[in-house]
Order: sequence, then C-alpha cells, then structure tokens
Amino acid sequence: MKHIFVFLLLTITVLVGLNTVPFAGISVQQALADEHDDAREALRRGDILPYSQIKRIVESQLDGKVVGQKLRRTNRGWQYDLRLRPPNGRVMVLVVNAKNGNIISKR
Repeated sequence: MKHIFVFLLLTITVLVGLNTVPFAGISVQQALADEHDDAREALRRGDILPYSQIKRIVESQLDGKVVGQKLRRTNRGWQYDLRLRPPNGRVMVLVVNAKNGNIISKR
C-alpha cells in the first residue's frame, strides 16, 4: 500500500510541477526517503540481495548487459525491474525477485 502512495505522490508532483506536495502530512521527499530507508533496512536484514549480485546473476543467465534498474516493493515482496540489452540490441525488460535473484518475468 505504501508504494501506491509513493507512486501517487510522484505522479502528482510530475503533473503539477512541484518538488514538494504535502499530502497526508508528508512531502514527496519524505515518502521517497522512507522508501529508501526501508530498502536499506531490507538489505541489511538479508531480505534482498544487493544490486551488484542481482546484476551478476542475470547477466550470467542471459547473454546481455543490464542497462537500467529499479528496486520496488510490491505485494509479493521486493523486486528489481531490469532492462537488459542482449547482443542483438533489442532491450528486454525483466522482473527479478530481489530476495533470490530468480527471474519472475521477461518481455
């Protein structure tokens, strides 16, 4: 639920063009800082793997280079959204389980 709230705050910020939008008593910066702190704590607890390890896993399983990444929390847990460029140049979008590095989906 918290990630939906953050998404809505970011959407409002982009549409309105503000760098802070007070909503429910917090600003966009505070919501992003909270999400960042949650991700750092999850990494410290071992609930997620570091990006460098996820990158190595994915690049070793698939022939290509990770060219973009985003860590997000979903109702299924933490996930990395990755963009991978294989030798043919056609970028693939991957969703990877942040806890174990398993590829959930690719398109």
